[in-house]
Amino acid sequence: MDVASHVQKLGTILGVWAHPDDEVFTCGGVMALAAANGQQVMCMTATRGEAGVQDEARWPAARLGKIRSNELEAAYEKLGVLRHCWFDYPDGGLTAVPDKQGFKMIEQCIDECNPDSIITFGPDGMTGHPDHKAVSKWATKIGQARGIKVYHVVMTPEEFEANKEADAKFNMFFNIDSPPIVPVSSCDLCITLDEETLEKKCQALKVMPSQTERLFALGEEKLKQMQKIEAFVRAK
Repeated sequence: MDVASHVQKLGTILGVWAHPDDEVFTCGGVMALAAANGQQVMCMTATRGEAGVQDEARWPAARLGKIRSNELEAAYEKLGVLRHCWFDYPDGGLTAVPDKQGFKMIEQCIDECNPDSIITFGPDGMTGHPDHKAVSKWATKIGQARGIKVYHVVMTPEEFEANKEADAKFNMFFNIDSPPIVPVSSCDLCITLDEETLEKKCQALKVMPSQTERLFALGEEKLKQMQKIEAFVRAK
């Protein structure tokens, strides 16, 4: 079965994320394949990512939320994602949001797009980021309560190996000893992106320079090696 057919099984997809770029790094290829299949794809982003300052001179904190919002819209255009909503909670502040409010946010999106599958972070948040963990908890609990398949992002050993250099330089997994690493045989969905889809994903990342420019400095071929695999496990 080809990768597009595997993605077709996800049906209508809702992505639940904390910051602009979370979804492009973790499942940009799956979203592009789903869009090309004619599947409905909707994403929600809980914050504008205004705390993720990497260069104050070029992308100042005072304007970063707007900058990253525009970058995400440009990335969606590259991937073919047509539906998205913001919730404008403060970046870094999701743990202060009452669960009842977080659950309501997820339910609002579910009611809007009626997804067959939800994709989000696992309980570890991939990097240990508290915001990532918060959206994972909300999406997983409400998705399962509504009988929707929930998929958590993981890394395969090969993918982790490809990302080690960037992690050593930029501390990508900043708040956790290591990301969730799962063998391919234990993944419920593991996609190695074809060249066309990988190019789409890289182009989407390229239009988000406030977050990705330093990664592209490693070389585009290196970035492709880092980004070519997208792996997920069903939430238990």
